[in-house]
Formats: sequence, structure tokens, C-alpha cells
Amino acid sequence: MNLSRSHNQLKTLLKGTLCLLLIAGTLLPSLAASIINFRYGKLERSREVTRAFQSLDISGNFNYYTHGLGNIPYAIIGIDKNYTLRQGLWQPVTLTPQKLRGWIRQMDILYDGFQPYGFDILDDTGKAIGVWYSSKQWTTVILEGDNQVAVFTPEPPGFNTP
Repeated sequence: MNLSRSHNQLKTLLKGTLCLLLIAGTLLPSLAASIINFRYGKLERSREVTRAFQSLDISGNFNYYTHGLGNIPYAIIGIDKNYTLRQGLWQPVTLTPQKLRGWIRQMDILYDGFQPYGFDILDDTGKAIGVWYSSKQWTTVILEGDNQVAVFTPEPPGFNTP
């Protein structure tokens, strides 16, 4: 009798465990997706952004950042003031026409043969949330909750192609 009772208890325990595993296997992926709610943006080449940088037109709608070696940026970005750039390797700058003019000249020399170009930084719906100016034509843009955005820095010149 004891053996039969233990066998039934084991069957009940296994059914309960199987049921819990099934529920967990169904709920965990959707729970993880809601916790890690990353969306990806992209760069879109723009003559208007290129013209704005080259004509030293600094928008008051953006917070500007640079990334590079010393005083020579590999890229300059402007992020819409409604968004926050995730802390990282980008250095915040107060952009002036004089500073921008000098950086553009240095970037032209640094990227000899691959002139910098302007790009819109787009969110996952195609809405412009910033600008990018560099000879490097790609990056990763991750949109996080609370209008926070992460823009990966470009690789230094001389590695791969721009």
C-alpha cells in the first residue's frame, strides 16, 4: 500500500512540475522581452545634415557630443534635447562655429580620401532624433525606455573601410 501511495504522489508531483515548467517556459520569454525592451534605430545619409555641418549651422535643438583621439573627432553627433544619450565614450561639447570649423578641417585630413558626411539618426519608427557627422557610415543605435538612446562610437580611422 505504501508503495502505491508513493507512486501516486510521485505522479502528482511530476504533473505539477511539468505544469510549472510549461507555464514558466511560456511566460519567461515574454517577461524578458518586456524587461529588455530594446529597439534599434539607424543612420540615414542626408545632404541637409552634411550642408548644416559644413555651413557651421549649429541647432539649438540638439545636445552635441564628440568621440575621437585628443582634439580630433572621429564623429560628431547631435541628440535631440528630448532624448538622453546613455553615458559612455561620447564627450559632451558646447559647439561653436569656430570649434566646428576646426574639427571639420581636421576630420577632412584624418579621413584622407573619405570625406565626412552627414546622417540623420533615426529611431525605430523612422523619426529623426539626432544627427551624425563622420566618414564612418554605420553605427548601432539602441533606443531604451524613458527616451534614452545609446549610439555606439565609430572605430578609429585606418581600420576596415569607412
